[in-house]
Amino acid sequence: MQKIDWYILKRSIKGDLTDEEKQTLGVWLNESEENRGYYRKMQSFFAYGEEDKEIDVLKNFRQFERKTYGKRRRLIFGVLKYAAVLVVLVGSVVLWRGLGTDSRETGTRQFALAPGMEKAILYTGTGERIVLEAQVRRNIVVADSFRVQQDSNVLNYAAMNAEGKVINEMHMMRVPRGGEFSMKLSDGTMVYLNAETDLRYPVQFNDDERRVVLMGEAYFDVTKSGKPFVVEVNGFEVRVLGTRFNVHAYKGETRFETTLEQGSVEVKTKDHFLLLEPGEQAVLTDEGRLSKQKVDVHRYTAWKDGHFVFDDERLEDVMNTVARWYDIKVFYHNQDVKDVRINGNISRYRDFSVLLEKIEKLDVAQFEIKENTIIVKSR
Repeated sequence: MQKIDWYILKRSIKGDLTDEEKQTLGVWLNESEENRGYYRKMQSFFAYGEEDKEIDVLKNFRQFERKTYGKRRRLIFGVLKYAAVLVVLVGSVVLWRGLGTDSRETGTRQFALAPGMEKAILYTGTGERIVLEAQVRRNIVVADSFRVQQDSNVLNYAAMNAEGKVINEMHMMRVPRGGEFSMKLSDGTMVYLNAETDLRYPVQFNDDERRVVLMGEAYFDVTKSGKPFVVEVNGFEVRVLGTRFNVHAYKGETRFETTLEQGSVEVKTKDHFLLLEPGEQAVLTDEGRLSKQKVDVHRYTAWKDGHFVFDDERLEDVMNTVARWYDIKVFYHNQDVKDVRINGNISRYRDFSVLLEKIEKLDVAQFEIKENTIIVKSR
């Protein structure tokens, strides 16, 4: 489905569009039958009296998508009370509420930057490439005619009936930029994969350990077992028995992070070893230094529940994070603007131009949007 500012769709139900927005909507509707079908379902939902009850338009929109396409994770809705709060600190400068601003207020939102969606590609051991999209319930034939169940945004290997047979085959889940997906491994471990992430794993865990290979970012909720669960990343590995933790290990970045929410984990490199307790994070730099520190775990795991949480982060690091999710490119006209510090919460499911227009109001940076590229300039 092609991208469009959701607030244009929402206001069109009430007939509250400018002539320019009507033209934008018409072009979008004419682009594909998928767009028109989505719009018809949206019309039916809001025509059923929902618009009169609306308090949080984003929450109502997610309710519409859940009813239309299937169940989403409950935690997305549990944190929506933070969706209207974004705080940007530059010295003592503070940016307050107002993320629901009408899209007609500033020029920044003249182009929609829609959030990512649940999508991935499954590569089987035979080289078959299977496109995975949410809102789908089906059985996928893999590994010598055995079937893996897809239920909306979860690919479930634990539900596979192998009838006592041993399957020795590796699969890879690839989540592209602008995507996210979830899976349940054969032992029942849940894995939430962030944008631009690869995970290699066996169809069945048949060895003395449960080993997977990660590049990117994933949150693991590991099922307890006598076999250790090992996440292998370039340069280190994380070893657990049963726990919840997040691994951030993108290619090209200068540090890899493992953040522990529950249980205990061992983080090992060739020359170093650390044991983490809940609330601690292990950091491996590209120079090979391994250390640990106390952190606010929510800051590093909120992405799987539908939020970005920034805590005194450089603008460049913030833009790198969101660029993966919105599938955009970022170009800096002035290098010094990269060091502007950002704090706050924002929903991953908002149009990204909302964030840009709020930063612009601080008069510390301005943004120019050209198709899928954002040009960042100093004021």
